[in-house]
Amino acid sequence: MKLITKIVLIFLGLSLLVFIIGGVVTVQIITSEVKKEERWFLQERLRSTERYIEKREPTKDIIRDKVIILPQKDSIQIDELVFSDTVVHHSTLERPELHNKLDVGKKINGRFYKITLYDIIIEQDDIIDGVIESLFKTYILLFVVVILGSWLLSKKLLTPFERTLSAIKTFDIKENEGFHLPKTSTYEFKRLNEFIDLMSRKVMDDYQSLKEFTENASHEIQTPISIARGKLELLSDTKLDEEQNHLVSEASKSLNNLSKLGKTLTLLAKIDNQEFDQKEGEDVGLHLENLLAEYEELVYLKGISLTYNLNETVEWNIHPVLLDILITNLLNNAIKHNLKENGFIKIQLSDNKLIIENSGKQLDHDPKLLFARFKKGNQSSNSLGLGLAIIQKICKVTGLSIEYINKEEVHQITINS
Repeated sequence: MKLITKIVLIFLGLSLLVFIIGGVVTVQIITSEVKKEERWFLQERLRSTERYIEKREPTKDIIRDKVIILPQKDSIQIDELVFSDTVVHHSTLERPELHNKLDVGKKINGRFYKITLYDIIIEQDDIIDGVIESLFKTYILLFVVVILGSWLLSKKLLTPFERTLSAIKTFDIKENEGFHLPKTSTYEFKRLNEFIDLMSRKVMDDYQSLKEFTENASHEIQTPISIARGKLELLSDTKLDEEQNHLVSEASKSLNNLSKLGKTLTLLAKIDNQEFDQKEGEDVGLHLENLLAEYEELVYLKGISLTYNLNETVEWNIHPVLLDILITNLLNNAIKHNLKENGFIKIQLSDNKLIIENSGKQLDHDPKLLFARFKKGNQSSNSLGLGLAIIQKICKVTGLSIEYINKEEVHQITINS
């Protein structure tokens, strides 16, 4: 839900609450004012009735619509106004209606009179209905005005924000170019643009520094490794006993692992930095066929049974270099950790899925743990423990999903687009 929509809904909700409370207060105020006016009207009619008695000096009872004048033989309490509510038949509506009633005693021209006056009451239900109808129509008008107004204002007020978002979407850290953010007179958007510009420059500087470091480290580390490897080769050509030859061999293996480790970590850094970009689809089956042709001899020498089904054309939006690395690591993993006897590898490509199944020792832990860097199924092996980490990283940056299942001595990795 958009921010402007949330603000409008909150405003309309608060407005509805205010309208409800205001309606209750309005009914009470109007009812009180109407009551005062009704009593004031009865008092005005009382003064008119007194003038009538002064002129006519009636000696008999006068009973008319809404006026009763009763002459009294004895003295009575005078000038005490008594207001009350009563039900009186309405001559026009021809039905009983609630009326205000005023009873008072008066002494006029030496005679006592009991005067009763009536006036119809504006009932509270009528007041409530009127207030509700008025507030409802006002709220509907407010609702329409706010919705249309917010939509029109958002088009204008939020235009700099939308342009900023568009600029962020087109930002490419590899281009080493900053944002071209729109100018705005809104203070908050100015601060936002300044912050984004500052952070983008810092990110680009950090990216370039990291890129240079990884490239330099990868390049520079190979030189001393090559020198050390050459000296070990020269040393191995000299007369050494069996133990010395073993030490030289182990040192050479460690240097090879160190060289591979440097290249692998550099590759992971490049993948993290999204240096591999691909807009078009790659034929996965074609890459598999080319790589399987290179692995057939190795598989044969290890006595592993290899079967594959690549009938369906499957395309993934992935850089060809990353696709080759992905398939190579999957095949290396399936061969390296296969059973020594009756081993097999089965490959199936269909429905945008690549399934590689191989035999191997049963795991004693969750297969997902092997996706962590430097995590190995067999800690005593010469593996760096980065193969599955690279596979997972490639899947993550290219939008592929990966699943690893182990059932007894069968391992299955499924990659789905």
